[in-house]
Amino acid sequence: MLTRRFLRVKVFKVLFSYVYSDNDSLIHAEKELSTSLEKTYDLYHFLFSSIVAVADYAEERIEIGLRKFKPTEAEANPNRKFVNNELIAIIRGNEPLQKYCQQHLLNWRDYPETIRTIYQNMIERPYYKDYMNSLDSSFTEDSRLVEEFFRSEFEDVQKVESMIEEASTYWSDDTGFVLSTIIRSLSTFQPGHHDETTPLVPMFNAKDDENYVYELLRQSLLHFKEYANLAYKFIQNWESDRIAYVDMALIVTGIAEALAFPSIPVKVTINEYVEIAKFYSTRNSHVFVNGVLDKVIQYLIKEGLIKKTGRGLIEETIVKKRNF
Repeated sequence: MLTRRFLRVKVFKVLFSYVYSDNDSLIHAEKELSTSLEKTYDLYHFLFSSIVAVADYAEERIEIGLRKFKPTEAEANPNRKFVNNELIAIIRGNEPLQKYCQQHLLNWRDYPETIRTIYQNMIERPYYKDYMNSLDSSFTEDSRLVEEFFRSEFEDVQKVESMIEEASTYWSDDTGFVLSTIIRSLSTFQPGHHDETTPLVPMFNAKDDENYVYELLRQSLLHFKEYANLAYKFIQNWESDRIAYVDMALIVTGIAEALAFPSIPVKVTINEYVEIAKFYSTRNSHVFVNGVLDKVIQYLIKEGLIKKTGRGLIEETIVKKRNF
């Protein structure tokens, strides 16, 4: 689930928070990183279960309409296509999802107003109206409805965004990433190729990723001053107090990765932190981060301090041949 770029961002954020708050305790930093990763995984399960909560709310509205003394034509003959959606039924019955939500106290019943808001917004969307009015009835159409739900119902809806921010301080920055992961996860569920015990995606895509994220934090935090001082040597005509804290945190993390992970190509490391700088720092920071990281890493390579192996060595060799 958690991509390498996402893990880099998590490490960078923890490093920035701890170093520039004069709290460089490795134990506390690792605990903060662990909590942050777990909260992202919580959000994945919480948002995944939202479609079930909305369908349950729709079912309740149908039942209320049927119990009226004088129901309207639509209430007396409700369109049950959404509440009978096959993919939603599969998600509802998924045991790992339900068990995780129960164990971590993730319950949409605590947010009835948010569910009502999501439902009211959804039923006004063209994708929902087209689905409900279509005479087609297939798993493909059901899946398309669920996918569009996750693409549309959590974007730029103030009440929903506010609820997520209030529910956890860790969640607000992770919503977009989690939603894209959920959409990719939907392909796991296919008619005739699943059962109630079908697992959702794991927190880490591979065991190496878990080792990677904690080792990257350790190397960045323990060597922060050393790597920052090294970076300053390659920064000309720029006073140290004018360098954005965010930029230096990114540069240090990039240096730590280049030194500590021989299988990761230098080009990958530099490109990743440049892309992160575009999102988290100032307008021209990515140019600054790119220039400093490139100079520092090339220096470390010449000094024999960075030695790549495996994929890292293969890709560096290819680059050198192309340049030659």
